[in-house]
Amino acid sequence: MNVIAARTNVQVVKVKHRCEVAQSAFNRRRPTADVPTNEECELVQRESPRRVATASKQAEVTLLSVKNIYPTDTDYGEHAAAFLSGNFTPVGRECTAVLSDVRDQDQILKNDRVQLTGTIPVDFPTGQFAYVGPNPKFPLNHYKKWGDGPGQRASGLGIGWHHWFEGDGMIFALTFKADGSIIYRNRYVRTDSWKLESMRQTRIFRPLMNADGATFLYNAACNFVETGSFLKDSANTALFYYAGKMLSLQDTQDPWEVDPHTLKTVGRCTFNGSFPLKLPFTAHPKIAPSNGDMIFFGFNPVSPPHCTIGAITPSGNVRALKPLWSSIVGSIFMHDFVVTNKYTILYEGSMDIEPVRQIIGRHPLQYNENRIARFGLLPRDEVNSKHGDVVWYDCSSAQSVFHFVNAWEEIDENDNLVIVIIGVREDGFFHNALKAKGARDWIKSATLKQEPIPRMHEWRISVGSGAVEETFLFNIAVETPRINDAYGGKRNRYAYAGRIHTESLVEDAQLKFNGIVKFDLHERKQQVYEHAPGIYGMEPQFIAREDADSEDDGWLVMYIHDENGPDLGTSYCAIFDARNIMAGPLAKIAVPERVPYGAHALWMPLSNSTEATLSSSAANTYQSVKINAPKKYAFRAEQIEDLLKAVTVGVARGASGLFMHGWRPGVKKDSPEYYSFARSFGMRLAEQGRVGSVRKKEILDEIYTGFPASPKLVLYDIEGNSECKVVREALSILDICCLIKPCPHGAVRHQGEAAALVHNTETVKFPVLLDVSTGDVFSGAKEILNHLYIVYLDGARPPSHLSTKAADIALRVGGKKEVDSCYASPTKMPVVPLTLWAYEASPFCAVVRDKLCEMELPYILRPCARASVRRDQLQKRTGTFQVPYLEDPNTNVNLFESAEIIEYIESQYGVES
Repeated sequence: MNVIAARTNVQVVKVKHRCEVAQSAFNRRRPTADVPTNEECELVQRESPRRVATASKQAEVTLLSVKNIYPTDTDYGEHAAAFLSGNFTPVGRECTAVLSDVRDQDQILKNDRVQLTGTIPVDFPTGQFAYVGPNPKFPLNHYKKWGDGPGQRASGLGIGWHHWFEGDGMIFALTFKADGSIIYRNRYVRTDSWKLESMRQTRIFRPLMNADGATFLYNAACNFVETGSFLKDSANTALFYYAGKMLSLQDTQDPWEVDPHTLKTVGRCTFNGSFPLKLPFTAHPKIAPSNGDMIFFGFNPVSPPHCTIGAITPSGNVRALKPLWSSIVGSIFMHDFVVTNKYTILYEGSMDIEPVRQIIGRHPLQYNENRIARFGLLPRDEVNSKHGDVVWYDCSSAQSVFHFVNAWEEIDENDNLVIVIIGVREDGFFHNALKAKGARDWIKSATLKQEPIPRMHEWRISVGSGAVEETFLFNIAVETPRINDAYGGKRNRYAYAGRIHTESLVEDAQLKFNGIVKFDLHERKQQVYEHAPGIYGMEPQFIAREDADSEDDGWLVMYIHDENGPDLGTSYCAIFDARNIMAGPLAKIAVPERVPYGAHALWMPLSNSTEATLSSSAANTYQSVKINAPKKYAFRAEQIEDLLKAVTVGVARGASGLFMHGWRPGVKKDSPEYYSFARSFGMRLAEQGRVGSVRKKEILDEIYTGFPASPKLVLYDIEGNSECKVVREALSILDICCLIKPCPHGAVRHQGEAAALVHNTETVKFPVLLDVSTGDVFSGAKEILNHLYIVYLDGARPPSHLSTKAADIALRVGGKKEVDSCYASPTKMPVVPLTLWAYEASPFCAVVRDKLCEMELPYILRPCARASVRRDQLQKRTGTFQVPYLEDPNTNVNLFESAEIIEYIESQYGVES
């Protein structure tokens, strides 16, 4: 975006505002001297949609390029080049789309780009199908070998390459409602790592999974010093729903809670405060068939105890924690486990972590051919889930398993207890297939030998004798196995998995599934539904039919991607009859964004109460509101914490922004149409301040027309940022109105515009100011303050108290963290910016600005510091003066009260409304 384009963009905004003024004048039957011409109105209608679309597209390409970039092995390594290409290419846009009235429709319907082909079964249940996987958030060049990306410095000790497992987690969900409508959402999981890197606008966590041995320890130490954590918490591996909580999970990290209806990140899940701080949580918890407890383990590769096992009750409280493996150096990689009615069964495969390997330049995590795999049986109390001591059972050789299918208890012909375990045995296949160098050659050799290819395998453990019988059940290469979850820990017959497309592995080093396999574990038979060429599926999720009469009576639901076609192809959700997968999909639901190949899926049933929440939570109750009644110093209980933070910051800043420049009090004869802080005996306190010649002319125009002036400034701004804060303080002090375009961390729309203005597509130093009257663009508080005081206070210098260092201290004292100013979820953009009457020092105004920033909603800020004539203007408009005061010209709704304003903008502009 050049200066001319920027001016045109703001011209559109100005004309829109004049349209607003003219409409207001018409409503009040009052004349105005600034009615837009027909040509200007046409400009708004013609340019506004194009500008919005252009800015949005430009921002998306700027912050997350997905086209015309083809990662090479040289720059990215074999693995990252493969897993940043094709449908592994990240998607940058978060969106919500709705398809209504689709049941029993055997045709294609379109609504907001969600499309249905085929027929959704009439008895298909209400619920949410969700899928999670890695989806790196930055432009692809950030994922070159470490040191070649923006803002990165190589260690000089070795090379670090991006690994698929280290990408940011994104959830892709379809909600099937009782009225037949379907809602699609995709959202990033906003972990601490996501927030921190979004704030810095670049990667911070150095790669570990594919780092050379010589630089592994250095990278881990740098991560810890920089962030307080050795590992990045991406929450990108699996989803689980339990005790009313939807969890997004990743090995070695805390569980992250996500709102199951909106996918908004709630935060780290503490399970009612009972979950120990920094205790890792498996990506694959299980439900104990005996009492319904959720059984979990936590694998800590860094420090002892390296494994902790425990349970969580259906009410959501942790109990029965048992620490294991307290060796100081070295640990065994653990990813999945199984439960039966009476046992929790851990698995120690042959993937181990030995730091001493770094001495000879090897990565500490290796598949160790000399380590015999083994299972650890822990007896589990069927009532309180307390675990007894572990007993180990050795397998016959070195082995590894990423995912188990199921386990159960049997009594053999000699009345001996036998534990049967089914899983996908892969013996180090993925560890080698996902390496940065030499992956294709290794895969080619492995597929020719057919030895470590992932296949369904059975272990039978004789608890009494200690013997372990082993056998491969099928020879077909598969992964991501699933069953009817109601049979977890019990003997079951059927399993489902994705068939690995070996050609994609050999030629592209990419893991893709070109078919669905249904296994009959009793009769040792298999059925394979093969996708058409160029079409690949993801993990299948079994959904049981209500009142099912057999284990496989239900449906398989999965995302499928069609690589044929323009760009990178299209994705859709497919529903199969689980009893007859060979018949193909019953229905296909095309979604508005690609779903990149990811990790694991979840089905979450919806109750009637949940349905009510989804449909009514964002109901707009303000359509008939013109101006609500203001209340002095009123607030709601949920605002207390945020208000206290804002008060503390304001006190620490000495109430900067409360008074205009040159503020001085006086006494005048009272007149009710003018604002006054104090009035008595026919007199009122009259406050005056000094403004520059530009603002003085504006005031005269405002007196003549009876309407506030349009903004000449556009400010790209972030809450919680010290530089942005002092600039907003200056706007209040100088009484300058401004169009503010919030740029919360992780958002793309306004950040892309700011990046284009400063001609920097990598990182942007906020705030960014565009002065439309001069065409100048400034970045950073120092430049902006100098410009504001020179131009708008006739050559004056900024006062010393507008110090970014002092503002930073105040924000820290008040507990306001810039890292928390992140983009919460997609919003509906208003056609015309909102208007907020406020001043910087007010805590009630601060909480409204926080929400506007979180939702990336543009608004015209009309500062109302002490001595501002806007206090008189607002008193005349509403009959009183109180801020914050919001005007929405799009709905003709005007509101006092911070809590009601926040509730309104959430309901009106949140995508869930």
